[in-house]
Amino acid sequence: MPRYRVPASTTNLGHGFDCLGMALALFNTIDVEPLAGDAIETPESRDAGLSAMVARVRDECARRWNVPVPGLSVRVTGDIPIARGLGSSASIIIGVAAACRDLVGLPQDQGELIRIGAAIEGHPDNVAAAVLGGFTIVGQVGDDLRWMRFDPPADLTCVLVIPPFEVKTSEARKILPDQVAKRDLVTAIQRTALIVAALARGRAEDLRGLLADAWHERYREQVNAAVAPVRAAAERAGTIGTIISGSGSTVLSFVVRGHAEKTVGALRASGVGDVRLVEATATGVAAQR
Repeated sequence: MPRYRVPASTTNLGHGFDCLGMALALFNTIDVEPLAGDAIETPESRDAGLSAMVARVRDECARRWNVPVPGLSVRVTGDIPIARGLGSSASIIIGVAAACRDLVGLPQDQGELIRIGAAIEGHPDNVAAAVLGGFTIVGQVGDDLRWMRFDPPADLTCVLVIPPFEVKTSEARKILPDQVAKRDLVTAIQRTALIVAALARGRAEDLRGLLADAWHERYREQVNAAVAPVRAAAERAGTIGTIISGSGSTVLSFVVRGHAEKTVGALRASGVGDVRLVEATATGVAAQR
């Protein structure tokens, strides 16, 4: 029976909309059993959306590989909260796709998992981080995706504030404009280049001042009441910078390791949500025995 452990992911990292991601040391475990016929079962979940997601993954795998994929019984356990901007759906998609690959006897191919995940999610940033681990950059080049991966800086850690409300990715995308002002586009390009350089070189402190004022966060703050108070508390605590994780609702502050406990205390005092100290992880999707 295939079993896969898949990390959470935070994406955008401020200005890198739909292209930057980082794997986090929160994990879901995906257990998959083959079934006769084409049935889909999720016996420990009452969420009809999970069954629909599993069916989409199975069908996309069968289409891409031109092979029959059996019915599936899927169990999801773990630590990644749902609809909080931490890649819960990406973890499930990647775990199920990896299991389908095993069930039909195909060789391991990280690229195929990323492509399948991006086709289902509609954006590649979470799935790239979930597959590869570490800090990832991914983008469309012609008809395909291209990606790069780096280990996260050794002295970088994350403090998450997870509010008691959900933000659906589909809803968070609907509020974004179809066009972006030239000045916002230039800022996004400049800051994204600098963020990539800082992370690729392993220099966490060089992120300071680069993460604020992302164009998409100005719109997403309107549906996420946690952002303003968390950002204010994080700034007073001296963090490197604070972002909306993915589409939210989680708000994430980057800190150097020696400053983490002070930040945790400050953000808990804000009373906005569940505060967790979480490491970035170099580990992507992995088979479990």
